[in-house]
Amino acid sequence: MQLEIGKYVMYRASEICRIDGFEKKSFDGVTEREYCILVPQNAERSKYYVPMDCVDAKIRCLLTKAEIDSLIDGMAGEQPDWGSSAEHRKERFNEILSSSDYRLIISMMHSLYLEKQDRLSQGKKVLAVDEKAMRSAEGLINREFSFVLGIEESNVPEYIAERLSGK
Repeated sequence: MQLEIGKYVMYRASEICRIDGFEKKSFDGVTEREYCILVPQNAERSKYYVPMDCVDAKIRCLLTKAEIDSLIDGMAGEQPDWGSSAEHRKERFNEILSSSDYRLIISMMHSLYLEKQDRLSQGKKVLAVDEKAMRSAEGLINREFSFVLGIEESNVPEYIAERLSGK
């Protein structure tokens, strides 16, 4: 990954940060290491010092608009089976949410949305585990998509719906 000062990246799969610089530092007073300094998008006074030897595991490039559109376009045909056991579903959803695999996350969101519509049309309640997973996935997706697309987070679901309908 190309690290450049001023570039925005995703830190720990959930926080958008700007690369503020690089610095050698010794936090333990003994070992000096080189760090990538990140400033969170919504907390300009905070800084994260990420050791350069851990950067690949903790930082990834933001998606591009083309990658976002491709993810959305690909979700229409996917209908994964999450299982019927609430515990199994919860484990699988947590795995997906922590994976940073947006193809899986958006696929999960789409199938949960369709399942929610189906359950509501039958007069059934939505499973709590599904609601929680949906909120977590929406938070991840909406944050990054809105930043990259330059739209409000509240407008991301509309963007996705319009893209899916072919508008």
